[in-house]
Amino acid sequence: MSNIASAAILASALRPKAAPQTSGPSTISQSVAERPLQWLIVAGVVAYAATKLLSKVSAKEKQQQGAETGSFDNPWAFNNFLDWSKVPQGAKILTYQEALARARQVYNALDVVVYENEDIVVGVFTSLPTKLQVAQVAKAFYDNFGKDILTYMQSGNKTFNFWTGGISAGNYQRIIDNVNRKPKF
Repeated sequence: MSNIASAAILASALRPKAAPQTSGPSTISQSVAERPLQWLIVAGVVAYAATKLLSKVSAKEKQQQGAETGSFDNPWAFNNFLDWSKVPQGAKILTYQEALARARQVYNALDVVVYENEDIVVGVFTSLPTKLQVAQVAKAFYDNFGKDILTYMQSGNKTFNFWTGGISAGNYQRIIDNVNRKPKF
């Protein structure tokens, strides 16, 4: 019995003294200092939720702006631009599979973790000879990925990417200017 008692006395002597119980940290800075990981997680969740909310609002605003500005001559506003009754006979149109292949090229070039391949995106729109084909690619992109292609080119795939953000402002403007110079059909 003395061995058990001496073991208990030795264990209590080696155990650190407990700090007096308080109701918690008195300031937020003390709480952050005591639990940095928990606060980092909370801050990350709040930032993620705020980003998602703001991106949905700005995407809707951009889509409305794009649809309102010159929508019948704006290939990016494909719903109004693709009036098939006004397309002349003999106009070169893409099959849906061809438009989808080009849309996937744009999506895959910007759906990366570290480095976007902007040259592929620029090349897709440079290779299209008419605004009609640009509108077809924009529609295929929206139909398959549920995103506006202009917004996607500017921001990339922000759901998973932290160091990326779409193509550069210079290449974005280069694509817009190139498409504006193209004939309609």
